[in-house]
Amino acid sequence: MIQLLQQRTGAIEAPAGTGKTEQIALAVSSMPGRWLVLTHTVAGVEAIRRRLKKYEVAEHRVQVDTISAWAYRWARAFPLSSKLSLAWSPKSSNWESVHTAASCLIESGAVNSAFAASYDGAFVDEYQDCTTSQHMLIAALSKLMRCYILGDPLQAIFRFGKSDKMVDWHATSLQTFALVGKFGTPHRWRWAGNNELGDWLLATRDRVAAGSIDLSDAPACLKWTPCDGKMLPLELGRLCTVARQQPSETLAILDSSVSAVRRAELAKSIGGTTVEPVSGKCEREFYAALAASNGSDRVAVVLNLASTAFAGVKASEKRRRVESLIERPGKQKVPPSPAELALCAVAQSPRYSDVVEALESLERESGVSVIRPELLFSIRATLRMVVDEPGLDMEDAAWQISTLKRQRGRVVRNRSVGSTLLLKGLEFDHVVITPEGCRTRFDWYVALTRATRSVKVLSPYPRFSV
Repeated sequence: MIQLLQQRTGAIEAPAGTGKTEQIALAVSSMPGRWLVLTHTVAGVEAIRRRLKKYEVAEHRVQVDTISAWAYRWARAFPLSSKLSLAWSPKSSNWESVHTAASCLIESGAVNSAFAASYDGAFVDEYQDCTTSQHMLIAALSKLMRCYILGDPLQAIFRFGKSDKMVDWHATSLQTFALVGKFGTPHRWRWAGNNELGDWLLATRDRVAAGSIDLSDAPACLKWTPCDGKMLPLELGRLCTVARQQPSETLAILDSSVSAVRRAELAKSIGGTTVEPVSGKCEREFYAALAASNGSDRVAVVLNLASTAFAGVKASEKRRRVESLIERPGKQKVPPSPAELALCAVAQSPRYSDVVEALESLERESGVSVIRPELLFSIRATLRMVVDEPGLDMEDAAWQISTLKRQRGRVVRNRSVGSTLLLKGLEFDHVVITPEGCRTRFDWYVALTRATRSVKVLSPYPRFSV
């Protein structure tokens, strides 16, 4: 790392667990001035912040953000120079235009003095996941300040739009940022006292890169369990346990990256919670359905969300009760519960405050537990913001809340269900990989390297090709 910092720009190739994030935090703590640290995901931001906190780096000395969120703030602040359309919205998911606008802003020279006053240099983590537009943005940034990139081509699991292709680490990234060195010590497992797993993961790295997964020579802490992949979440959950997990230790289940509802059902089966994408599909679809519905249909929208976000809600029973309470008020033998009354209010009023109250009342009911806390937080906070600020668009409120979540980082709970896309950049004590958890050699490498103490692989065979 010292050799890298002696250059104005440069690159480090760092396999998973070799101390890349740690070294960024150490460098920021030891270097003078204020530094910008960029990555791709909320999980990555949180991992970096934890390391900075470990080295007691003052908040005013560093800004940590995702590339896209950082680019958006600057491009939106200077629309004339960035040429970012005022009509652009996060709903479009056209982040390529945001990255391009931020590049245009930097190249215009309009923010040279602002950048000079704001940053003494930049680190970009997980660079293997950069798209062409992100690479062009970082290349433009490197003309204004010291700029260092760190990445691992075997962890390139993100896939964006067809037009904004992923940058090739060797053919493009290292042509712009010269490779200064490679990390090769599995610090993550050294610190956990599990040298055997760390050494095996480094030794098997070339095999995984070639698309060959062979668990037959893995250490005892990596267990293979036969599983055909056709199990329903409830049945699969019985295999997703780790006997040696202590109360203070974390467990992550890596499952399908496609179905958030499936991950929620799996979380219910193990008494865990989900890790959610920021401004994900389920959240956006809920806002759209809520805005387009009224009466009993509006209640159905709320209960459909509740059926996946909570365990123990009994959504179908609740819906029948609410319909009865509205059609035959005062005729029921059993008095309505606070949650049922709140749902009646949802049917009879367009107020978003009633939706918030309904969700909170459902959560307070006996036997109900939260399964998707991140999703619920986003929805409640967004609806409250719309209520408190009349005239504010739901989409803008959701964007503000998602920005707040990115700034605060992610809370890792002791039993989490996610995907390689959502858990990349985080580490856990124990990991279980389901048959739906990995599709490519990149997914497999990321999944296998998330745990420090034990890995459990559920698959039909211990040897296979991807």
